[in-house]
Amino acid sequence: MDEESLIRIYPAKRVSPYDGMAVTASVWAEAHEYHRQCRQLESLFRHGPGILAGLEVIASDPPDSTVYVLPGIAVDTVGQVIVVQEPIAFDVAGAQGLLHLLLTYGESQPRMEQGDEAGPLYVHDEFGLEAQLEVPQSACVELARVQRTDRAAPLADAREPSQPGPNEIDLRYRREARAVLPPVASIGVSFLGEGEGTSHGRGAAQLARTVRRLETVRAWVDVDVGLEGGIEPYTLLYLVGRGPFALEQRPMQALYEYLQGGGTVLFESCRRGEQEDDPQADASFRDLLASLGVELSPLPAGHALLEDPYLFAALPAGFETADARLLSLGGLAQEAGSVVMSTYDYGCLWAGERRDRPATREEIRAALEWGTNLVAYALQRQQRAQA
Repeated sequence: MDEESLIRIYPAKRVSPYDGMAVTASVWAEAHEYHRQCRQLESLFRHGPGILAGLEVIASDPPDSTVYVLPGIAVDTVGQVIVVQEPIAFDVAGAQGLLHLLLTYGESQPRMEQGDEAGPLYVHDEFGLEAQLEVPQSACVELARVQRTDRAAPLADAREPSQPGPNEIDLRYRREARAVLPPVASIGVSFLGEGEGTSHGRGAAQLARTVRRLETVRAWVDVDVGLEGGIEPYTLLYLVGRGPFALEQRPMQALYEYLQGGGTVLFESCRRGEQEDDPQADASFRDLLASLGVELSPLPAGHALLEDPYLFAALPAGFETADARLLSLGGLAQEAGSVVMSTYDYGCLWAGERRDRPATREEIRAALEWGTNLVAYALQRQQRAQA
């Protein structure tokens, strides 16, 4: 049901009681029906129809024509809440073809509670399970699919859930409706050495906008962050060097504690305006890391920075147009992988700049996608540290 249809059926009147009013069964039912309709429609407006919790579908062991639906809660396409409190066995019997396992809402006839003949009548919530060749227009929730090749084929759990084969339970089309806010990834940009790397501040802001478009992470940037303290909440600390620099004891201690606490730091020199292949800021970064006891090593193949959420066979180009660049990983003994040192100068490229020419759209996109991998990597490390 689309939003326009939901708006049209939203209840526009309710019972207003007054002293002496006769509360008949129909008046009572109408008053409660108003609240019931509001609840159903608010559920749909808030998170839409789908599975709120549980309701996993698994095969019988050993496999046969039966599947099991585990306890859970769902909201159907008209907002009715369906609750399954106990595991349910469902036998598809001799059904064949592309089967859709559907959960539907139902109600019992009004009845008295057992042993209470003088009490009120109760309507009990119920549900139905069925396997159909097509998903109907009526209210339902799809729990699973299976392409059954013949009437006697046993149903099994998928060996590869992302690509279930014939006669394997396919969970890819289940609609999740959990009202879960996406996590927040905060990026703190700090400038070290001579002047401020304005390109890197703009580049980090563009990276955050790119991450937010995925709608799975809310990313925000603070620019010109001081290192004396208060850096612990940042998901990713982005240190931009320009020219030689050295940290005093207090920021060094704050940086050490940040790494100990599960933080992730990207060290990168701004190469805009720098002509030498080894800017002085790179040497200052190496001295800083040596003081922290961090040893760097090349980024290994198959690392999350190359695969999640975007796949790279090799790192994308950076600000430089010709020279080979390096990206290394390191960390404290107890926090391996907490340090990423880059000589690519992605910050300038995120802002659309390359040495001696504007960056192409493809170059900017590739760099931003790799930056998205970096934010996802830092967020995973932060979540593990906080768990």
